[in-house]
Amino acid sequence: MTKEEKAHLEDFVARVFTFAFELGTALDELHRELRQMRFETEDKDLQAALINLEHAFFMTAQSINILKEQARNAVIPTRKAPRKPTK
Repeated sequence: MTKEEKAHLEDFVARVFTFAFELGTALDELHRELRQMRFETEDKDLQAALINLEHAFFMTAQSINILKEQARNAVIPTRKAPRKPTK
């Protein structure tokens, strides 16, 4: 890996983490509002629909966590000793 590739990858991963943090923060705010709506309503059909929507929020949060984990894994090669060129 060249110095340029390493720098580009590290910059990219930093942008991914920033994006994931901002997305996660916005998702959390919307999820809180959704939960409040579910707790405040007595309409069982609406509660069921909101529970399904909460599940979608949970799955999206899981996807954000996977994105962060894979981005973190992407920089592992930058910490390894360089391989010797093969002939």
